[in-house]
Amino acid sequence: MEFKVPIRNLFCILSYVHEIPELVKSLNEVDEDIITYDFIANEFLKEVDRISHRGLVKSYVTHVEPTGRLGGRLLLNESIPYFIARKPLVVCEKDEYSANVLENQLLKATLKAISYNKYVKEETRKRSFMMLDLFPEVDVLPLTKGIFNRVHFSKHNAYYKRSIHIAKILHELTLLSHKQGDWSLFKAELDEKALNHLFEKFLFHFYRMEQNEYKVSSERFSWNLQGNEALLPSMVTDVSLTHKNGREKIIIDAKFYKHIFQEHFGKQTFHSHNMYQLFTYLMHQPQELDVRGVLIYPFNGRDVQESFVWDERMKIEVLTLNLNLPWREIYDRVIQVL
Repeated sequence: MEFKVPIRNLFCILSYVHEIPELVKSLNEVDEDIITYDFIANEFLKEVDRISHRGLVKSYVTHVEPTGRLGGRLLLNESIPYFIARKPLVVCEKDEYSANVLENQLLKATLKAISYNKYVKEETRKRSFMMLDLFPEVDVLPLTKGIFNRVHFSKHNAYYKRSIHIAKILHELTLLSHKQGDWSLFKAELDEKALNHLFEKFLFHFYRMEQNEYKVSSERFSWNLQGNEALLPSMVTDVSLTHKNGREKIIIDAKFYKHIFQEHFGKQTFHSHNMYQLFTYLMHQPQELDVRGVLIYPFNGRDVQESFVWDERMKIEVLTLNLNLPWREIYDRVIQVL
């Protein structure tokens, strides 16, 4: 099953996943209906334009090259082949003050990616292509998810932070689009596995940043059984929220499936393995805790909000979340889980 998610909501989810909720808040005054892939690309172009007016960040970059003039540090081992060939060259290493640094390489690579991206308007692609001229001495490197994490911000390059974060989200949106293919300016189509992984990380970081009553963690439990533990499956929660009072805990599990129900002999019930898994997590909690387990499914034409009580200290809730709603409603719905 694939889920179509508005780009505006996917942008918000990714902003929390990458721990940059300020991007969401900076667009609070913008009409949600105009937040498309093209809109986000143009926000990036605005940031690049702002940076170019302020001046590109520079640093000393090590440059190695064969040369006929001795300068910098002589690399003897690298120069030996030229000596043997009797060529009048040596290999030297020099430190040059240059704009060819990672921050600018990421901006230039993102500009190039936008200029070739069919999900943005022709006007945006042309503008992006022309802005490549702002980086004449900067190399274009291959974009990967990991390379963005190599940027470390300080006072020296703090004004790059917003542009790098938007570039990172644009790249991730592009990766998702290449996996699925059925995209438009307004909606992205994601499979269950991709959306489930994203939503698990979103919930974890959302609760860590948007509330202060609960400590947020992902817990690993040991089975209360005697025997060869190596053969037992691991028990790891998506999100565990422990109240500051030390007496309450919520365990949340996100399950983005095509069907919220399974069917057996014509009877529809919630997926048994999901209920068993969450119930097992709750049964392994200390007896002095009041515990709630929450299963979150995607809205698929049927709104669900059910509660099942085990005893006075333990219950399970099952609810659906509609990712097509306006972001403010999604935000409120997720907060209300608490």
